[in-house]
Amino acid sequence: MLPDMDDGVAVDAEWWRKAAQATIRRYCGWHVAPVIEETLHVTGRGGHVLLIPSKRIISVSKVVCDGADLTDEVDWDEGGIMRIDHGAAWPDRLRGVEVTLTHGWAPEEAPDVLMLRETIARRARSQPGVSSQSVNGASASYFTAGGAPLSVPLLDIEKKMLDPYRLNWGLLG
Repeated sequence: MLPDMDDGVAVDAEWWRKAAQATIRRYCGWHVAPVIEETLHVTGRGGHVLLIPSKRIISVSKVVCDGADLTDEVDWDEGGIMRIDHGAAWPDRLRGVEVTLTHGWAPEEAPDVLMLRETIARRARSQPGVSSQSVNGASASYFTAGGAPLSVPLLDIEKKMLDPYRLNWGLLG
């Protein structure tokens, strides 16, 4: 929902960048860029493998489960797969594993994502709520509710640009 002018929220260029970044994060399933350190609470499903919502893990500094520090007992790969060693299993519990990690792409490694963020922000600022556009037919459709944009949508070409960064763990779509 867009803030009302009386809410005290500055709807400036930075606000639209954050909205565009949130759109990218929702589509991809994780933040993508830049490199950040964050703590995630991940759902375990039993078994030895845990899927971490990231496609580029740089380091894992802490893994905690049931209050126990398991950092030295796990293996992980860059693509977001973490395995527990020594015959142990992850709990079958929502948000049961706390993982502190550094992940994402630096701006110079993913300039396409940052360029796309700026493009989406500019479009949303100038044409809020564009849901589709045509070049030869010169038509545009907008998402609105009472004249206010409903979201900062991605065009199909933008989704294709983001697909390499989207979480899918080897699945199509």
